[in-house]
Amino acid sequence: MVPGKDYEAGLVYVFDPCVFGTPDFPGGGFSDDALVRGFLGPVQVETTFYNAQFQPVKTADKPGRYGAVVRITLGDGTKLIRYATLYRSSRKLFWRTSPLNLFMNLPPEWGLDPALARSQKADIQRMLKWMVDEDSSTSSQLAVLLAGLSEMKPGRDAHLERTDCEARDAAWWFKLKTQLGLPNTYPYLVSLPDGYDAQPGKRWPLILFLHGSGERGDSLVDVSVNGLPKLIAQGRKFPAIVVSPQCPEHRWWEKPDLSQLLDNVSAKYRVDPDRICVTGLSMGGFGTWALALAEPDRFAAIAPVCGGGDPLDAARLRKVPIWAFHGGKDETVPNQLSFAMVKAVRAVGGHAHLTIFPNDGHDSWDDAYKTEALYTWLLAQRRGEKEVVTAGVPGSLPSGISGSR
Repeated sequence: MVPGKDYEAGLVYVFDPCVFGTPDFPGGGFSDDALVRGFLGPVQVETTFYNAQFQPVKTADKPGRYGAVVRITLGDGTKLIRYATLYRSSRKLFWRTSPLNLFMNLPPEWGLDPALARSQKADIQRMLKWMVDEDSSTSSQLAVLLAGLSEMKPGRDAHLERTDCEARDAAWWFKLKTQLGLPNTYPYLVSLPDGYDAQPGKRWPLILFLHGSGERGDSLVDVSVNGLPKLIAQGRKFPAIVVSPQCPEHRWWEKPDLSQLLDNVSAKYRVDPDRICVTGLSMGGFGTWALALAEPDRFAAIAPVCGGGDPLDAARLRKVPIWAFHGGKDETVPNQLSFAMVKAVRAVGGHAHLTIFPNDGHDSWDDAYKTEALYTWLLAQRRGEKEVVTAGVPGSLPSGISGSR
């Protein structure tokens, strides 16, 4: 046992840089190598690189997407796997001397005169290039963006293509991990309703619950800290199958993995395919929006808590009943993100509601999941049918949203 497990923060494995311009792959290492090796002693690392066609390669022979699968054996015998998206450009790029003519309106919260910002455009762009250079050395997000863009064609449903880079990346990794026989789904807690065994011919509604970033890891006990699994652990019964997966440490909810989880659960348990709902908090709130946007025809209803999505994609959700929740004093995820999504869905003729708890901060999930009307509403919905508006559902958007324009 490592005291306090302080080494875990250093177990993030990074490549420097993730965007490169030569046939040689970049080197990699732990975010805090000295800390990890100081706690654990000798650590073995084996990295295999794959090209865009899922073939193992020794060099990056042409520009485009690549992926690194890093197998780590810690000093105590623990085995870990880390994944990183890489991108090779046609030649080595020197960010600080290359043109990057991007410019945006600066946030008014910065308190800068717009005219001053325009006059100092060159200086601002230079600093942005430094930031991009730094990000390309510490994060694979830029590689994910470039890899996705390189696989797109102009003029093809730009509305969806615009937000598709992360989705493409998740799908690519899903296929590679399937090919390699690596885990592609999440472990989960399951709660079956009273009467499930006594009624072998009955199909039941399913509620998928997605936890927040603080419950990631490899111990399912942590999933019961908040939300529906917390209520279930306290003795609460739901007239539905409740499935609560756990996302691994340092990862985010991936739509292909969640989709496969739903396939597996639906095959294992007697799930009514027309009554599948998803809800989640914080990271799980974002995951709820994202999963519904990816597969809008799969869900009867969704209930994201302190999350957000992309309003430009709202048309995909016009047939999905939505009830979102957020804290009025949330300084971690601004409630404007929920407001913008709900407003956008309503603007395209969808059925979306929003409850703001004025005195709550980021932990608005406590009040959200204490809202009894939520469960009545969720379980009243059926896929593809007109929303059933039950008692307690807000009819108009709340006023006084923080940061609303």
